[in-house]
Amino acid sequence: MVSISSPSLTPSGAMRRRIGSHDCFHGSLADDIYEAPLIDQTSTICTGSDYSDHSSNQSLSPRHSSASYTRKVASEDEIASLPLHWSRSGNPANPQGDDSHHQPPPVPLSRAQKLLQLQNTELPLNNSSSSLVFTARKRRSTFSFAVIGFCLLGFIMYSNARSSLRIAVQEVNDLVEFSEKLSRQLGKADRDMRRLERELAAIDAMEQQREDDEVEERILRQSSVFADPDLIREMNNIQRKLKYSQTKADKLKTQVSEISKRDAIAKYGSGVIRVQLDLIFRLDKDGKPLLDTGPHTLVMEMAPIDLMPHSVYTFLEMVSSGLLDGCSFILNALHVLKAAPLPYDGTSASDKARSFLEQGLESVAFREYSPDFPHSKYTVGFAADGSPSFYINTEDNADIHVGDPCFAKIVSGFEAVHRLEKMPTRNGIWFETRIGIRSAVIL
Repeated sequence: MVSISSPSLTPSGAMRRRIGSHDCFHGSLADDIYEAPLIDQTSTICTGSDYSDHSSNQSLSPRHSSASYTRKVASEDEIASLPLHWSRSGNPANPQGDDSHHQPPPVPLSRAQKLLQLQNTELPLNNSSSSLVFTARKRRSTFSFAVIGFCLLGFIMYSNARSSLRIAVQEVNDLVEFSEKLSRQLGKADRDMRRLERELAAIDAMEQQREDDEVEERILRQSSVFADPDLIREMNNIQRKLKYSQTKADKLKTQVSEISKRDAIAKYGSGVIRVQLDLIFRLDKDGKPLLDTGPHTLVMEMAPIDLMPHSVYTFLEMVSSGLLDGCSFILNALHVLKAAPLPYDGTSASDKARSFLEQGLESVAFREYSPDFPHSKYTVGFAADGSPSFYINTEDNADIHVGDPCFAKIVSGFEAVHRLEKMPTRNGIWFETRIGIRSAVIL
């Protein structure tokens, strides 16, 4: 849009050209000035048919109401070709007179100098010739800068996101590879454990055989005072072999304990480990648990991993594998509350025992015992028969159960233990209704 200010009159009746503004150069980055003359309708630069000013039909002043003006934005080439002074007839004026032969040649001026002189030139105001010079300043646009800035910011954010995604994918791949490697190592360690357990079972059989041989030897010594020297030498050889086997068995037990300790620390940590049992005391006719508002949970804390590594690790594996879920407490006798792999809801007991066997947790590898963690009151130990059964000592049984693995102690839920002791039994041993283990979880 072009805005034109009203002309001002000089005392001599001339009109000084005023500076207007041109507001249609959006997005220009330079501050250029454009000037155009405003002359009468017969001018060669702006005629009556060129862009008449329809924005206002009012005359510039009451004194010159009959004068009609038209406007047109001249090109830069037309502005550059304009003379510095104008006469009433529209021709260049010679301030030295009409005789141009006595005038020295004009000094060539730059376009900027011409524009400056053109702005300061006063033109007479009449009905035949007048001019108006205005400027059009191309304003700087901030919108394009904002768009470019947002584009650059988006590109930087996209690059950072892509780089972060690439790093995250690489880390995930590394974790997957490490997990596979760890799984292979755990599988190998599990196979080694199975092999060691078989060897320990064979050694136990050899120990039993050794005990039988000792009994036989004692009988032979008692039955004959005059023993055969060859038989005595043979018996001595057997004793040496048994001693060697015992030494080897002790080494294997030490290895199993070290492996169990390493795996337990790697999987469950070296700090205090606790397990919570959620018990079911009430069942309906279909063997489904009923709502129970009485005490039904107890928490046991594992023995120090340095004292009972194999027993602690075996029990934690039973818990983490979910093998204890669905088992039950079956008897209350001899100051113990014993739990066995027998389902509380009447389902198949052979299936439950087979699940322990498939996991390789049907028993401990050997009877681990530490005098620093005896069978005191409210401690938990494995049964002496080698099954996955375990029991809670309701009295101090340190002297009775010496040699049996003791791997935990009750630290919370003593009310549930007392409730177990008060449950009715048959013949003072077996619970009339099995007390189920709903769940066993590692805290």
